[in-house]
Amino acid sequence: MEGYVYIARIIDHGGNFVNGYHKIGLSKQYKIRETQLNSTHLPFDILIIRVFETEDMSKLEGILHLCFYDYRVIKEYDDRKNITTEWFNVSDIDSFNDRVDKMISYLDVKEIDLGFSVDNDTTLTEDEKSIVKKTIGRAKSTNLKVTISDKVYMNKTAKETYVQVIDELIDDVSCEELERLFPSYFKKDKNEFTDSLPESNKVKMRNGLYMSTWGSNVMKINRIEIVAKKLGVDDIVCEIV
Repeated sequence: MEGYVYIARIIDHGGNFVNGYHKIGLSKQYKIRETQLNSTHLPFDILIIRVFETEDMSKLEGILHLCFYDYRVIKEYDDRKNITTEWFNVSDIDSFNDRVDKMISYLDVKEIDLGFSVDNDTTLTEDEKSIVKKTIGRAKSTNLKVTISDKVYMNKTAKETYVQVIDELIDDVSCEELERLFPSYFKKDKNEFTDSLPESNKVKMRNGLYMSTWGSNVMKINRIEIVAKKLGVDDIVCEIV
């Protein structure tokens, strides 16, 4: 059946994304913003960040669900086990976006211009339209820009930038000291990380230690700033670009 497959994220009342939760769903029609997550009136909205027009929405949705099986949220209750959902807890935004782009390109599916859709959404005020478009842009942002003194670090993806910056910050610090200062950040053996952490998020650093690259760009910046502060690096500026 013809229709749309969309990718949506949860945003709070301040317009900030809630962790890495993404929803992949289908609909004959779509609204950019679904106000109020449920009937309990929690202060969250569901914001659609990408939409694809397709001749077979069920098939496309199924393909994307299969592509991201490793991120799928599985719910369990006392009397019910392994309840699959349309929600995916994405631990690596870069890899997620890359997989979406490659699959959509391979299937030759048309992506809807959400900027045009926002402009024509009568449920939004002009100020809200501007905010929503900026928020959608942030959802697809895959890079960080970090300046240390006068040197700028910005690679192809946020993950690469994050690893390079941390490598630079810890270059002259012993592995023993890093493990003492940041026991949850660095491990001698990648298997010391929790089993739920995907292999792609266990990165070997130049000094031989392993570091987790899990989390949003905001979380990556937070870790960079914590490491920099503890190691006495003050002249550092981190940006999402």
